[in-house]
Amino acid sequence: MQQLFQNAQIAQPDGTLLSVDILVTDGIIEKFSPALGEPAPAGVAATDLYGLFVMPGGIDGHVHFDDPGFTEREDFGTGTMGAAAGGVTTIVDMPCTSLPPVTTSDNFKTKMRAVESKAYVDYAFWGGTTPTFIDSGAFRRLLPELKELGVVGIKAYTISGMQTYPRLDTRQMVMLFEAAHDFNMLVAVHAEDYFLATYYTEKIIREGRTDPLAYKDGRTYDAEPLAVSTVLALARREHTRVHIVHISTSAGVDLVRQAKGQGIDATTETCPHYLLLNREDFVRLGSLAKCTPPLRDRYDNEVLWAGLLDGAIDYVTTDHAAGVYPREKVTDNIWNAYAGMPGVQLRVPLMLHEACTVRGMNLYRFGEIMSTNPAKRLGLFPRKGILAVGSDADFACIDLDAPMTVHANDLYAKNKYTPFEGRELRGVVRQTYVRGSQVYDSSGEFPAGAGYGKFIKAV
Repeated sequence: MQQLFQNAQIAQPDGTLLSVDILVTDGIIEKFSPALGEPAPAGVAATDLYGLFVMPGGIDGHVHFDDPGFTEREDFGTGTMGAAAGGVTTIVDMPCTSLPPVTTSDNFKTKMRAVESKAYVDYAFWGGTTPTFIDSGAFRRLLPELKELGVVGIKAYTISGMQTYPRLDTRQMVMLFEAAHDFNMLVAVHAEDYFLATYYTEKIIREGRTDPLAYKDGRTYDAEPLAVSTVLALARREHTRVHIVHISTSAGVDLVRQAKGQGIDATTETCPHYLLLNREDFVRLGSLAKCTPPLRDRYDNEVLWAGLLDGAIDYVTTDHAAGVYPREKVTDNIWNAYAGMPGVQLRVPLMLHEACTVRGMNLYRFGEIMSTNPAKRLGLFPRKGILAVGSDADFACIDLDAPMTVHANDLYAKNKYTPFEGRELRGVVRQTYVRGSQVYDSSGEFPAGAGYGKFIKAV
């Protein structure tokens, strides 16, 4: 099947927009040509994108869609509907918030059976491992099996609140990094020092504090750079590709920047809430804004933005992890609240407004931090993440001038809450296409339907 997407405004490296027609054959981009207003050839289906900025479909490399196992919080249907509505054409689901977790080939297949009929957009998986598998040596058999199935890498925690997915101690982390080097696998690490965060958390709980800042003070700032430093040292020693997830502190960004300068194969991501929210918002919003790591200070916001602009931070994810609302998110005792929030639907609008409209990032660079860079790091490029001949026809089509106001009730997430309630933005996702098929229209339609999204094997 051939399609012609006419009058698409695409970004050039200098940030200027070029009006083009995009010929797509069987879901793959075949040709770009100047938009001259000529009719489509006979037998070619035409779609007019006049007035819309067309960027590579967004890739959210860090979501928790909780399916199977915790679907009272989210599932692959509601999660990928939100992705489609937010211009995200590929999501990468974490291994830890599923039952069973994605730590074996059998568990991988169980998850695939549970989600494949629900997905509205394409998807990939992170794999994982456990202390038990590492101590027994089984992980050296299991990791290559997961790689063969197509996971983008292995997720590890230096601190974890999940009984089904415990943290790795430093010895176990070394063993994982050795194996990841041997098998050429990427390791993603949630980096907060367990002992430091646990000590201060327990101390503050003993003092009887239950306010939002009790959580921030307990999950102490220094826990992140301490763990990041250890992880980067292991990556240097074992020559392992490493990715630090949801960086939140200025000190953490500085360490990653230094590591890159030393030739360590390290990347990092941050999230809209670490760029746009801080201590003041946590005090104002309370448990609604609880996340892990916690929101930091205004100074950290600005250093994170600088890192995103200069390349120290490679891309933006959401760490989409919704709690049951209101049961898990509305409480006066911060220790009783679930740590997480939905985000996949708002990622592109929030970042487009703040990065481009407010801070002047050009639209080509915007496409890199939202699409191209995660595709490259996660083994999805060049099939995903770029508008190029031979790539999948994944498009987010955006009205750059349209205003929008964030309302939780407009989200497709199963649990409708957001710390960004009432925020005024400029830029609205009007249409989303995956492999040439429309998966979302801003009228509220999802034309391709559930089950259209396919698993994308990392290479």
